[in-house]
Amino acid sequence: MKTGSTAQRVADPERLREVRSLNLLDTPFEDRFDQYTRLVASVFDVPTALVTLVEADRQWFKSMVGFDRRETPIEESFCAYALPMDLLYVPDATKDRRFHDNPLVVGEPHIRFYAGAVLKGPSCEPLGTLCVIDQRPREFSDADKWRLLMFARIVESEINLHMQFDHWSVGLQHKAMYDSITALPGRALFEELVASTWEQAAGAAKTLTLVHFHLTNFEVLHSLAGQPGCDHVMATIARRLERNVRGEDRIGMLGADRFGLAITWGPGGPDESLERVKLLVRTLAKPVDYKGTRLPIEIAAGVSRAPHDAADVETVLAHARMAAADVRHGGPRVRCYSSDVHRSVAHSHERQYRLAETLRSDALDQVYQPIVECSSGRMIGVEALARWTDAQWGPISPAEFVPIAEADADLRRLLTRCTLNSACKQVARWREQFDFAPYVAVNIAGAELYCDDFADMVAGLVAEHQVPATSLVLEITEQSVITDVETAAKTMNALRQQGFRFAIDDFGTGYSSLRYLQQLPLDILKIDRSFTQLITQDTTSHELTVGILQIARTLNLAVVAEGVETAEQYAVLQQLGAGHIQGFLLGRPQPADAISEQLEALQPPR
Repeated sequence: MKTGSTAQRVADPERLREVRSLNLLDTPFEDRFDQYTRLVASVFDVPTALVTLVEADRQWFKSMVGFDRRETPIEESFCAYALPMDLLYVPDATKDRRFHDNPLVVGEPHIRFYAGAVLKGPSCEPLGTLCVIDQRPREFSDADKWRLLMFARIVESEINLHMQFDHWSVGLQHKAMYDSITALPGRALFEELVASTWEQAAGAAKTLTLVHFHLTNFEVLHSLAGQPGCDHVMATIARRLERNVRGEDRIGMLGADRFGLAITWGPGGPDESLERVKLLVRTLAKPVDYKGTRLPIEIAAGVSRAPHDAADVETVLAHARMAAADVRHGGPRVRCYSSDVHRSVAHSHERQYRLAETLRSDALDQVYQPIVECSSGRMIGVEALARWTDAQWGPISPAEFVPIAEADADLRRLLTRCTLNSACKQVARWREQFDFAPYVAVNIAGAELYCDDFADMVAGLVAEHQVPATSLVLEITEQSVITDVETAAKTMNALRQQGFRFAIDDFGTGYSSLRYLQQLPLDILKIDRSFTQLITQDTTSHELTVGILQIARTLNLAVVAEGVETAEQYAVLQQLGAGHIQGFLLGRPQPADAISEQLEALQPPR
């Protein structure tokens, strides 16, 4: 019998209630599940693949390839051990103390290798697994784990779809088929409408264009206006969409912040449909007024064509979603599906997964670049810069992994906490070793300032490591667009009252520089390297830098000039009265030990 967290998870009443509420137990095999076990067995080249549901006293198989029983006792279950985690991997069961004497290992079917990705129900309770089994030991790479997890997500979607149909059967059909906020068809009904439209288009030699619209700043809108405001936004966008489509077009909801549109065209129509999509994006992205506030709207659109890009509805929908996911920040807002898009999104998902694993294991590295006093050349602070070296891919540029983290709220919070925690640890070490410890500047995304618990998290970390709040400077990059200035300022003021300082990074490169200076409680202004690097060569850059320094003096802000690489730039900035400088001339980003050596040299003789 299982013990500890496994036994608790198996017997958890809420979990068991969710397993039974699906009405899948003891039902016949279904091709919609069997197709995935067949596919998974083929992809991983294993003899056995199962979709399992774990009950209190048994594990039952909804779908199976290469296995001859519909259930096994819970005492023989590998899948039960997976429930407290996302994925369980056993390279050789005969060498694993949990399974070496399991009847399924010592007897038929002689299991040696097992990998199971947990399937979660509509309430996120673990139901069972999608698992692969072999009679010989096997390695299972990180890429294999990621693929199995992605297949599990697909099976989960089938389980959720089953739940929807079950609801329909007990009288909730309309609620399940239509979105309660927008009154548009829900995903299931929209897929039916698309399938019907596709059949009609094929019969008339027409092309189907499927568009996936994603409201990409939903999280920001939620911070600005709460759930009622988001509901108002979604309803408004739905009405705009309805007013701007043709009678034969099909529209529906694809998620809480996603819309779908199906357009049929005759020969030569796709180019015209793409222009319509671009026009629609501009229309949908107009600000929405809510209780006296103009809410900004950011829309990304992915386009897929049938039968050119896919041979079935699910695939064309998935391809359109992929294309929407590949819309880059600051780039065109409409993206058409292609094989390059497919590779890009798959690559991004795999990096996202591996980055999450790195952050959860606190394995992100940190280097530090000195910030020096311009008049004396003395180091007074350092900027902490995250570095990620992946075991498979090697060093990965922050320009690549930071946007991946910032695009996902959970990853962004993990990255913020990880970098702040590392900075506090390092400050504590330096304070213990030396009479003087530099402050550490840490970059944070502007969206963190909307989080109710951000101030408590930061204060908790400095308290945990017993370092003063004055030892941290929180840098907000100007490219992190802050739409809810009032909430951001409230969070910043709460932290400044405790001694924390705030800097605006890359000043002069964003669209709202002066607005930030007027409305945000800042302490430090960091002049972007694009000004300092040309200060000795370009009159305009020189004069702009003079102007920025004057603004900083007027607002009583300290200044750090970034990107200083030559002695001539240093001299000009010193002459202009820049307080502090940072750049390769003073030191490249370097490990903490290198900074410690410099601090040792600053120690007075003992």
